[in-house]
Amino acid sequence: MLNSKFWANYFKVYDSLNLLIPYQELLETICEELEIKKGEKILEAGCGTGNLALKIKERGAEVVGLDNCQEALDIYRKKDPTAKLVLADLRERLPFPDNYFDKIASNNTLYIIPKERQLDTLKELYRILKPRGKIVIANPKEDANVLSIYLLGIKQSIKKRGWKKTLKSVIKFLPQTLKMFYYNYLIKKRERSEVYNLLTGVKQKELLQKAGFVKISETKFIYANQGILNIGFKMINNDKKTDKI
Repeated sequence: MLNSKFWANYFKVYDSLNLLIPYQELLETICEELEIKKGEKILEAGCGTGNLALKIKERGAEVVGLDNCQEALDIYRKKDPTAKLVLADLRERLPFPDNYFDKIASNNTLYIIPKERQLDTLKELYRILKPRGKIVIANPKEDANVLSIYLLGIKQSIKKRGWKKTLKSVIKFLPQTLKMFYYNYLIKKRERSEVYNLLTGVKQKELLQKAGFVKISETKFIYANQGILNIGFKMINNDKKTDKI
């Protein structure tokens, strides 16, 4: 498994992704799928440096950001000193009561949980979600190509900002970009060793179903077509056949 030092270093350069239009579009898509209503209590499970959580909060929700990397939460705290943050491990029982959150979002997180623990993680998220609550989950697809995301981002930036400004940004953030490529290579290497488990749309839907979620959506391809997204709901009672959302 990749250790805490790896993730501390990873999150030091993670926010370079904010410069990429495909990443910005990814966060917007998740927010749209959440259908956020003012005052809702929403958990971001695996919040990292808080980029998605901040967008959810901007839409009027009460957000709790959870991550097991203190360095990532420290970066998040600098962005929002009032943020509600929880240091916890998604592989363990979470420090929330049953039926606590209206909605849950999880972005690029489940795939880095060891595959033998992924179902347990989703069952725990199911436990803390309110009846009728929604989960929106996105992960890289099995054959995701990080380079494709960056190349599309550069192409979109040239179209929007011009090639001079784009080139200036590329040069400025080249060290962080190269580090991100390297860290993603290490994650992919771990996946090939079967420690982690990049997901197919079928596998992600199957895990949600086994965890108890219903009305699971068809898989949406996102993030320059390198990611997959599904939504699901918590049933009202224990009878799946008669449950209505």
